[in-house]
Amino acid sequence: MPAETPARRVGPFQLEEKLGVGGMGVVYKATYLKTGQKVALKMLAPDLTADPKVAKRFEREMEILQKLKHPNIIRYYGGSTTGNQRWYAMELIAGGSMDRIIKEKGKIAWEDVIDYGIQIAMALEHSHAAGIIHRDLKPANLLLAPNNTVKLTDFGIARDTDATALTQAGKTVGTMAYMAPEQITGKQPVSRKTDLYSLGCVLFEMLTGKTPFEAPTQPEVMFKHLEAEPPSVRELAWQTPVWLEELIEELLAKDPNDRPFDALAVQVKLQEVKKKVADKKTVVGETKGAAAGVTMHGDAVVTKAHTKKKKKKKEVTPVYERGWFLALTFLVVVGGAAGWYLLKRYKPEDQRFAEVQQAVQSGEIDDLLNAESLIERMHADFPEGKHKDAVQRMLDDISAIRAERNLNLRLNLGKDPETEGERLWVNAKQFEKAGDRVIALEKYRAMEKLLSKDAGERPFRSLARRQAEKIEAEIGGKGDRTAFINQWLVDADTAFRKGNRAEAQKIWKSIYDLYGSMPEFHAQVQQADARLARPESALAPPAPPAGTR
Repeated sequence: MPAETPARRVGPFQLEEKLGVGGMGVVYKATYLKTGQKVALKMLAPDLTADPKVAKRFEREMEILQKLKHPNIIRYYGGSTTGNQRWYAMELIAGGSMDRIIKEKGKIAWEDVIDYGIQIAMALEHSHAAGIIHRDLKPANLLLAPNNTVKLTDFGIARDTDATALTQAGKTVGTMAYMAPEQITGKQPVSRKTDLYSLGCVLFEMLTGKTPFEAPTQPEVMFKHLEAEPPSVRELAWQTPVWLEELIEELLAKDPNDRPFDALAVQVKLQEVKKKVADKKTVVGETKGAAAGVTMHGDAVVTKAHTKKKKKKKEVTPVYERGWFLALTFLVVVGGAAGWYLLKRYKPEDQRFAEVQQAVQSGEIDDLLNAESLIERMHADFPEGKHKDAVQRMLDDISAIRAERNLNLRLNLGKDPETEGERLWVNAKQFEKAGDRVIALEKYRAMEKLLSKDAGERPFRSLARRQAEKIEAEIGGKGDRTAFINQWLVDADTAFRKGNRAEAQKIWKSIYDLYGSMPEFHAQVQQADARLARPESALAPPAPPAGTR
């Protein structure tokens, strides 16, 4: 069938062939007439233009893409409205979708699946840090460039935790073959772990050529997601390393709490699979295959002890006798999956907020994280309620805590800060760890202002606010930085005279590194520099600290 080539322009673009059709619009290959650059142009379907909710969702997709800047997420160029036609331009990827590749190849080599999986997890990590849950991760929404770079695309039904929910309560959103149980039932709020379940489905399909749960009808697929154990990956793709199969089982856990902590944890686990396979190959090579219990299968190495874990079946009531099943079946018959929520009876807003406050009243980070589901459900149920600002602040704090933990994990792995927010945070933390909370406070407050216009840096803006408030509460009006540094110099000299040369040099170097660019502390920096050049000068009788009268 020849490609459609509409002879028309949209804004500054000349449309070429149609690339695909989605739930909200059509994607065309197009040329930017001013430069000749090829782009992918997504246009809102004409029959949906008049629907204000769909138009709002289309605009929000543009806003989401605009704040997501990552090598593994499709790049957004800009969008507008021409006449009544809404559109936006994005990066054009020549390689095609992962869906097409799976259809052509049937199965993808496990080594490539790991590399693709790491890239997808990196895209999710960036998206989740910005408060965006994709909700429709599937091979069709993953594009593969000729250089094997994976690009996540189509944020049309993504959930932005910063925005008012557009999805009506009870409406199931997503693609059934890749939907997490909580997306189907609504018993738990959609979270970053919902995307991790979909990632498990995608990895399963890449390896086996099949989705984890297949059935003739949508309701049967739905119930398999809720109740059935996925087939063994290695029964369908025997070369798959057992550790990769175990990770996919973990991603496909019914309970979100049983899945990996976040997308960064998935990256680490995928890297570990590569290392374990390499280590096992080394051991087998050194022993020339003589070690008992080790079997080589092509490129994969497995041990006989690592058979598929069979989870112990609980003594449970048959699914067809459970109340929720009967209710859901009835509602699907009379009103579709949306009827599920008709059974819910929401508590009044004030009562729900009181429960949230009680859950987080200790102020401890762990209590805040444990209450995440409660807070997210409150946010979803009362998006314009009178407590919306307080609830949003709690969600911001949770995102901030996760962003810091992810950064710390990357730093521990030897990675450098990637964003301006991360770099500013690391710099402020250095002063706080050194004991100069006054300058740390100034830097945290400056972070809030510097990052205020960048929605993608919202987690680190929240982190800076939290830390600044904490320091202000602890130090009150005490803020004599000069006295602090002078005392630090005295402490260094004392340490040196007592024979603790390493501690003294550490203090001198910290003063030189932290305050070297601040003219108001030139005298203190000069003294620290002199001590680094001639440590023995610290043995002289104590002199008045630098910068004092």
